[in-house]
Amino acid sequence: MNKVEKRFYLYLLIWMLADLVQALFTNMHADEAYYALYGQFLDWGYYDHPPMVALLTYLSHFVGIGALSVRFCTVFLHGATIWLVWKTLSPVNATVRDVNEFFLIAFSLFMFVLYGFITTPDAPLLFFTSLFFYLYQQYLKKDSFLLAMLLGITMAGMLYSKYMAVLVIGFVVLSNFKLLKDWKLWLAVVLAALLFMPHILWQFNQDFPSLKYHFLIRKDPFSWAYVLEFLPNQLLVFNPVCLFLTFYFCWQERRNKDRFTKACVFTCVGFVLFFWVMTVNGHAEPHWTIAITIPMLFLLYRNTRKELWHKRILRYILPMAVLVLLVRIGLCTPFVPDITGFGNDQPAMEAIHQQAGDKPVVFYTSFQKPSLYRYYTKENGMALSSLYNRQTQYDILQMDKNLQGKEVMVVLQTPRTDYSQVGNYEYYCRRFEHFQGTNRIELQVNRQRIEQDSVILEVTLSNPYAVPFDFCHPEMPVSIYAAFILGDICRMEKCEISDIQPIMPNGTLETQLKFKYCQHQICVICLDNISNVSVNSQAVSFE
Repeated sequence: MNKVEKRFYLYLLIWMLADLVQALFTNMHADEAYYALYGQFLDWGYYDHPPMVALLTYLSHFVGIGALSVRFCTVFLHGATIWLVWKTLSPVNATVRDVNEFFLIAFSLFMFVLYGFITTPDAPLLFFTSLFFYLYQQYLKKDSFLLAMLLGITMAGMLYSKYMAVLVIGFVVLSNFKLLKDWKLWLAVVLAALLFMPHILWQFNQDFPSLKYHFLIRKDPFSWAYVLEFLPNQLLVFNPVCLFLTFYFCWQERRNKDRFTKACVFTCVGFVLFFWVMTVNGHAEPHWTIAITIPMLFLLYRNTRKELWHKRILRYILPMAVLVLLVRIGLCTPFVPDITGFGNDQPAMEAIHQQAGDKPVVFYTSFQKPSLYRYYTKENGMALSSLYNRQTQYDILQMDKNLQGKEVMVVLQTPRTDYSQVGNYEYYCRRFEHFQGTNRIELQVNRQRIEQDSVILEVTLSNPYAVPFDFCHPEMPVSIYAAFILGDICRMEKCEISDIQPIMPNGTLETQLKFKYCQHQICVICLDNISNVSVNSQAVSFE
């Protein structure tokens, strides 16, 4: 091992050790706790994401040391990502200064550094993207059948990490149309599709929840704010210096005939333009472009090795790296603001636990909070969706089915006179001796008619619970509403129900609903159990 290799592996070891320490002492992010829930229920798919992140949290939990029980595997995966990027660069006649500058550039990319010690779907996406570019570079040198099959496996790994892996593959193909004539790569695509088939079947069996969520539920009305905030957000997550340099080098390399360089340019520019255009459908999260970190590193490193940039790199990039270091140190202190997502939620979760004891805790309006509760207390916490928030993995797991008729603690984050505040925290709880949830009650509209200013629906209510469902429940009586939704406006009309007899376990009730008609609007039928308003029907339109 020569001097350059020794320096590289020394820096890599220091980087990984720093990530291990950071992972141990940085507060758990709410999203990480949610992904830890994934790992407790391994499956081929999840409501929000493919299953690779679940595998990471599942394997990490065997460590059993604080936050490392969620983050341990991520640290080593990130180290492998850095190693793959360096192997792909394979710099000729590299010097110690080259190694120094490579790590300096990588360390200045804030979002890249962050995914070295927190566990999200972006961590495995970065790893498989780096592996994909490495194998693609080798394939361009020698298009062997083995490399093609490895590319197929890697593409499946990317897709199992995050759906936007499709963009990485697509932009690489756009940069080199000759790939479409390569039969070995078509076999690689078939292999990737076969390996990804279990997830596709899972989506089919669950009625495609992820596709509906990402393409329909997340869609917002057009706002110029979404368009204008996109580029500033990108400057923050990558750092302004590296992002500007990347696009400057993309311009400089626009006529470069090297197929690997073209792939890097197409991926960087394509990702940013794609998600910028997508802001017409709503807010684009800054980290959605994280995959371009890999081609960014290739472009930045190779161009900054030129003598002109050797003289400027420390002046421009070093301050960014120092800023990232200060942020990392700040994340390990007790003064992290809650707005970052890394605030200390443990005292609040333990205060709720003191009131709930070993009883299950049901959270409304948030899916992150029950995940944090499960992480910090190791007790049974769950979320139930409502008219005012989206569905989550908890709706697929349907843990609440086992709680019907049992004693639970219900937690809200809005003040209620019949709920007691949990210490000085913004949580309000109430104990119910016989819980009656409404989320799994299905309401099917059989016939409809309009009489004067009223709508009359003939409906069938189905009770999947193992206990009777009682509209006149002594603790949680149920009312029925028609929610007319137009944009951000929701108008609730209470329904008159012709028959309110209890619905037997796994039984049905045919009844009639009557409510005031709102012209030219679509509604959903909701059940209100005094704690939550659940959506129980498909959208109902009127002719």
